[in-house]
Amino acid sequence: MAPTFKQGDKVTWRSGQGTTTGTIQRRVTAPTEVDGHPVAASSDDPRYLVKNDHTDKVTAHKPEALSALAGKAKPAAQKSNLASEHSNKIREFEAAVNMTAHAIANWLETDESKSVGQKDDSGHIKGRESGKHIVEILNKNKADYTEEDMQRIQKVVSYVHRHLAQRPDGDVTDTRWRYSLMNWGHDPLKD
Repeated sequence: MAPTFKQGDKVTWRSGQGTTTGTIQRRVTAPTEVDGHPVAASSDDPRYLVKNDHTDKVTAHKPEALSALAGKAKPAAQKSNLASEHSNKIREFEAAVNMTAHAIANWLETDESKSVGQKDDSGHIKGRESGKHIVEILNKNKADYTEEDMQRIQKVVSYVHRHLAQRPDGDVTDTRWRYSLMNWGHDPLKD
């Protein structure tokens, strides 16, 4: 039997970007439209309209796609603090990533990009994988950033700051140090 929820219940669900949380707005038992998208709901096949905690966007979900979370909706002050914290992280990210999505994507295709970085367990170069995620993030609306995006943003900022502190002496134009930073979306020659 599918789970049932009431207005104000906190829920979680899997999205293309990971796990997301939100608040039940209402149960829908008839065809409707949400944000320009048709929702094929019926009394035999209901949907729940859920407001995303991170984007405030309302989307429709089948009951079996949702799981209950302990607690109630976040108080307004807590939401405001979270929004402010996200805004600060995004500003830091925008300062750390000084290359455009297009420039990063082009850079990742070069032999220089492929020549640096640690490999993960599957043999992919970590910095290049991060660069691909940075391109995805830069191509999104900020309102659509997921919690996973925010975690990646924080990781990028930390890496760039840490790596910049290790700047070698002399001309860095053709160095592994610069190439590694560029895989993470920062070209130190643009500073």
